[in-house]
Amino acid sequence: MRLIILILSFFAITTIQSQTAYEKGMSKAFELWGNQKRDEAINLFERIAKAEKENWLPYYYAAQIHIVTSFSSKDAEEIETRLKKAQDYLNEAKIFSKDNAELLIMEAMLNTAYVVYDGAKYGMTHSGKVEELYQKAKILEPENPRAILYHAEWQMGAAKFWGKDPKAFCSEIEKAILYFEKEPSKTPFYPDWGKNQIARIQENCK
Repeated sequence: MRLIILILSFFAITTIQSQTAYEKGMSKAFELWGNQKRDEAINLFERIAKAEKENWLPYYYAAQIHIVTSFSSKDAEEIETRLKKAQDYLNEAKIFSKDNAELLIMEAMLNTAYVVYDGAKYGMTHSGKVEELYQKAKILEPENPRAILYHAEWQMGAAKFWGKDPKAFCSEIEKAILYFEKEPSKTPFYPDWGKNQIARIQENCK
């Protein structure tokens, strides 16, 4: 009996240590990202992902940094490289988490980045993907505020392109605000971003 207790205690301590190492690593990666050390953060997220094996979150955040960075880059080679790497990370994440609305939203943003970067080259092939991915995410999680908010932003952009009124989608932004307010707290480091972008997107409603 004492041996069983000792074995169980060993596994409990090992689990706690593992969780602590993961949490410290993730916190450090976010700190690097916050200090504009994007590639260092990506590398750390990748190391965490390989250590954690079946955890999709480190891959997700590595992909997100690449995607967000590509929006502000003017270098075509850098954009192409970052978006390719982001897709690879998302593909890895999807192995460990099927039918994940957050991964679909991030993939929609990746395809949006392609369209923003070179609409003439990618507009026809990637615009449909963006719409499809947001629709799938909203079917999986109808109250996901990121799916609603960023889908509305995408639709507003499309409306402007076709000479239509983007205000038709303002009610979706209001809906997203409500869902942000009641978004449940999930596992540590689970995506909860987007709320600070509401005011920027609402500029389309003026």
